[in-house]
Amino acid sequence: MIRIIIISIFLAAAVMIFFVWTIPVFNEIKSLNLREGSFNSVLAKSKELQATKDKLLSEYNSVNENDINRLDKILPPKEQSTRIFIEINNIAKRYGLVLKDINAQKLKGNLNASFGKKEKKFDKSILRMTLIGPYASFVSFLGDLEKNLTLIDVNQIDFNVGDSDSYEFNIDALTYWKE
Repeated sequence: MIRIIIISIFLAAAVMIFFVWTIPVFNEIKSLNLREGSFNSVLAKSKELQATKDKLLSEYNSVNENDINRLDKILPPKEQSTRIFIEINNIAKRYGLVLKDINAQKLKGNLNASFGKKEKKFDKSILRMTLIGPYASFVSFLGDLEKNLTLIDVNQIDFNVGDSDSYEFNIDALTYWKE
């Protein structure tokens, strides 16, 4: 009889130990397994993002430097009035036009416009120039200005008649650059 009572006490103690210590440990193990699963999914996503980053970096590095320079010429990273002045002067000389006056003035305020997904803003300057020469040369000049890589929007052209086949052309245009 004492044996049955002792066995019953040990059995009750074993059941109590099981419920008091073992079940919380099992619950903690389940919780840790769930956390491990979420960490594994985050790690897998991180590896996927790293692979995407490496792929994009290799694509970026494979772009020809001449193409990057051409893109920077289309929409330069900063205002480059001097470079634009030189380009316009060279085009004018090519057609026998005289560049009498040229200046650029940064427009105040933001355009609130964007290019691409990053929504980088850009700024603009108004470019005013005066050219002297024949009309046919001026038309050729405008054709080359249109084909030039630098973004230039001609807004207004005024002209005055000069000597015989010589005209004075006043041009207002916009140029752009990344902000």
